[in-house]
Amino acid sequence: MHDTLPGLIKQTMKWITSYLPTLYAAGAAFSISALMSIYDGKSLVQTATGSMACGIMTLAVAGSLEFFGFPANAVTFVGASIGFMGAVKVRDWVTGIIENRARNSKNEDQ
Repeated sequence: MHDTLPGLIKQTMKWITSYLPTLYAAGAAFSISALMSIYDGKSLVQTATGSMACGIMTLAVAGSLEFFGFPANAVTFVGASIGFMGAVKVRDWVTGIIENRARNSKNEDQ
């Protein structure tokens, strides 16, 4: 006897199929970031947390590619780029964008 709800596995597989490019991109970001961290000689904790951060960042960015001016099918490229840059560089890049926007809006108010 199965303890799963009827159709749960079918619905899960349908969801995975629908979001496969995004999941693949997150996996690519995770894998590339982990490999680059290992290559750079970072600790296991830094490798694991940085790789997870890159994968999660890719999932967050994947839903808003059009906002950033990318076509929806560029999700794998974006994921691989995020993984290659690594969590620290992505954090610095995002922080720089936010600081520039805050500085520009402050200058416009004056």
